[in-house]
Amino acid sequence: MDLKKLREIPSTYSLVKKALFLSFFITVIAIVSSGIWAVYVSKVFTKKIYVLTEKGQAAIANSMNNDQDYENYRLPEIKNHIKVFHRLFFGYDQFSYDKNINEALYLIGNSGKQLYLSLKANGHFARIQSQNLVQKLDIDSIKVNDKEYPYHASVYGKLSVSRVDQNVSTKNLFYASFDLYNVARTENNPHGLLIENYLFKSKGFEEASAPNAGNSVQEETPPNAEDN
Repeated sequence: MDLKKLREIPSTYSLVKKALFLSFFITVIAIVSSGIWAVYVSKVFTKKIYVLTEKGQAAIANSMNNDQDYENYRLPEIKNHIKVFHRLFFGYDQFSYDKNINEALYLIGNSGKQLYLSLKANGHFARIQSQNLVQKLDIDSIKVNDKEYPYHASVYGKLSVSRVDQNVSTKNLFYASFDLYNVARTENNPHGLLIENYLFKSKGFEEASAPNAGNSVQEETPPNAEDN
């Protein structure tokens, strides 16, 4: 082997070593930069603004920049969740009560299931079917405390029951209070909320309301409730 080439070996090895070190350094920088960018993107874009569709479902509008945006847009979702639940659970006729109740139970926890069983045991749904009744809840106001978690809410309205074949109807005051918890969003629960500790009072439902569902009703004096 040529002596000159032998002298060039240490120099060539040094260049290769530097090249490998530079490649490793660039690779590490690229990995770290990618990780930082991924974290940034996840923080900026994972929180979404959800607008309410005509069916009361939440659709993604655009990304939110901070927690204040999230809180501002969460309140309309909470109110809509409350409206949808009460429209389904207390509004039906002899043909729709089964479907409506099943949809409503996705939006409420154990106290709702117990209330449903209590109403069923007391013959409420049997009367709706046998007497051809139509039940409807008109919500007058909704009050939500979204500054503390779990969120606490109260509903005030009028519950009416009428006969389809006769011009006969009754209307009574309705009051409910409950807590709301954040849960995973699903197709059946698009707002990602679950109602718990549900208590309600309305004339004609005394025996079927919260006491028989394992709770005790605590009457509250209606404050200046926030309009829905």
